Amino acid sequence: MQTFKYFEKEGSTYHLKVQKGFFYTMAAIIFAIMVLNLIYASTKGAAVFAVFLAVIGILSILRSTTEISFDMVDRKIHYKAFFFSAPITYSFDDFDHFLVSKLKSLFITLGVSGILVMQKNRKTKNIFLRQCFFSAKPLQKLNDELYIIMGLPD
Repeated sequence: MQTFKYFEKEGSTYHLKVQKGFFYTMAAIIFAIMVLNLIYASTKGAAVFAVFLAVIGILSILRSTTEISFDMVDRKIHYKAFFFSAPITYSFDDFDHFLVSKLKSLFITLGVSGILVMQKNRKTKNIFLRQCFFSAKPLQKLNDELYIIMGLPD
């Protein structure tokens, strides 16, 4: 039996481990900036900015409730963006490619995102898998694990 770093196996289904620590840390930083903004700013624009930050912080917490699972028997991907959203099902045959998107500034990689690109009913759908900072190597390992799980050629 093969063990994976980014997936947990439950029967014939692999569940992607969600980056809860990352999203909670981002939410805490955003809420701290919001509170400091409310305490030290005195304009109406600061209050609007604080509401904007609150919305982003709540979305960050909601993002931690994402569920992505890969069913090996039915060859299906089950994706649920938030805990209250309806699950979407894709077939392994809908898989188009895996995208690693890098944000660079002055030759320094600042942010890297891993996205699963699906083609369903002639429409492109992007499933956000993971994000990291400064290096794309963890996302390459995630990509390798996905190729093994989905039974795709290297």
